[in-house]
Amino acid sequence: MAIAIFCRLLPVAAQTNQASPLTPSMGMRNLLSIRLDDPVILVPGKVLLKWELATAKRGGYANVERATFKDGPFEVLAVIRQDSVLAKFTDEQPMKGKNFYRLNWMLEDGTRFVSNTVQANLAGDMTCRFYPNPVDNVLIVRSEQALDLVLSDANGKIMVSLKLQPGLQTVDVSKLDKGLYIITLTQMESGRVITEKLMKN
Repeated sequence: MAIAIFCRLLPVAAQTNQASPLTPSMGMRNLLSIRLDDPVILVPGKVLLKWELATAKRGGYANVERATFKDGPFEVLAVIRQDSVLAKFTDEQPMKGKNFYRLNWMLEDGTRFVSNTVQANLAGDMTCRFYPNPVDNVLIVRSEQALDLVLSDANGKIMVSLKLQPGLQTVDVSKLDKGLYIITLTQMESGRVITEKLMKN
C-alpha cells in the first residue's frame, strides 16, 4: 500500500545550498506543494514514481533526481514536461539497496521548487560476494556497504567475527581446520543478510 507524502516546495531563493539564488521577483508569494507518492517497486527491479501538483499552477519542467544518500549528491534521471497536474516516471535501472528520489520543478518564468525526498529500498541480490570457495588461507570479500562477517563451524561455534569496511577486504583463515563452515554476511546499512557454506582446504 502506497502512503502519500506531502512535500512542501520552497523557491530556490530561500535555499542557501543553491549556487545561483533567484531574484525576489522570480519567487512566489504562496508556497506551492506537490504530492509525491512513495515509490512502487516493480518486478523485475524497476521503481515507479507518481506525483500530483496540489495547485492550479503548472507548466515548466520537472527534473526527476536520484541519489544513494538522502542529502545527495543527486543525479538527474529525466526531464519531464509538466503539462498536467498528474505525472509519473519509471526508473528502469535503480541502484541496489537504497534509492532516494526528489523532484526539481522549474516553471517557465525561472522559478524553481525542490521537493523533499522519498526512499525506495530495492529488493534484489545483495551487493557483496566472497571468494574463493573452497578457500585455502585468505578469503576475499567485496561489498558496497560495511559488513558484519561471522564464520561458524558445523556445530554453530563462532570461529571468526569481524566488521569489514566497504570495498575489497581480506580475511585470514589459515588457522582454521579443514572442513565445512558457515559464513554469514550482514550489510550494516541495509540490514540484508546472506548465509552460505564455505569449504576450507
